[in-house]
Amino acid sequence: MLKILYASAALAGLVAPACADNTNWQGFYAGTELGAGFSTPGFSGDPLTSGSQFNDNAFIGGIYLGHDWQSGNFVYGGVANLDFLGFHDQTVSDPLVGGKTDTYKYDLDWVASARARAGYLASDQFLLYGTAGVAVTRIEASSSYNGFFGGTDTVRKTRFGGAFGAGAEYAFAPHWSFKTEYIQYLFEDVHVGGGPTNPVSFKPSFGTLNFGIAYRF
Repeated sequence: MLKILYASAALAGLVAPACADNTNWQGFYAGTELGAGFSTPGFSGDPLTSGSQFNDNAFIGGIYLGHDWQSGNFVYGGVANLDFLGFHDQTVSDPLVGGKTDTYKYDLDWVASARARAGYLASDQFLLYGTAGVAVTRIEASSSYNGFFGGTDTVRKTRFGGAFGAGAEYAFAPHWSFKTEYIQYLFEDVHVGGGPTNPVSFKPSFGTLNFGIAYRF
C-alpha cells in the first residue's frame, strides 16, 4: 500500500501545475475523498470457519476537514473524516458436519475519525505526513446455529478504536491541494453468540487508500 501511496504522490507532483513559492499551509481546509477499502476482520468461533473468509474489498467515499499550522518546513494540525464503506454482508456457512450448518454474517457501513497529523515539507508545495487518532464505526454481525441450543444472535454495535497511517499532499493552486493517504483502523471485539461450545466474535480491522481534493480557506 505504501508503494502505491508514494508513487501516486510523486505522480501528482510531476503533472500538477506549479503554484507560487512559499505556499502557506496554515489555516482551515475541507475536502472530499474517494478510494478503496480492505476489510480483514479477525474471527473466533467455529474451527471450520476462517477469518479470511470474511475479507472484503470495496469502494469508499466521504468528506474531511481540518486545520494546519506551519513552522518552517514542519506542518502539524488535526483532521476529521466521515467515510461511507461499501463492505456488504459477508456470509459464511461452515460445511455440513454432523447434520448441522452454522452461518455467520458481518457488515460495516461507515467510519469516522478524529486524528492529529504532522509532516515535513519536501518542497513548498509537497507535504509528507503521518497521522494517528481515534475512530468510531458501526458493525452488524450475526450467527445462526443448530442443535439443542440453536438459534440466531444478531448484534448492531457502535465500536470505538484507533486509526493511524501516512500520506502525501500537494498544493497545486493557491487554495487547492490533492492528497493520497493510507489509514488503518482497529476496533474492539464484537461478540455475537454462537452457543456455549463455540462462542463467536469478530475483531474489526480494515484499511483505506484514499485520494482527496481539498479547498484551503
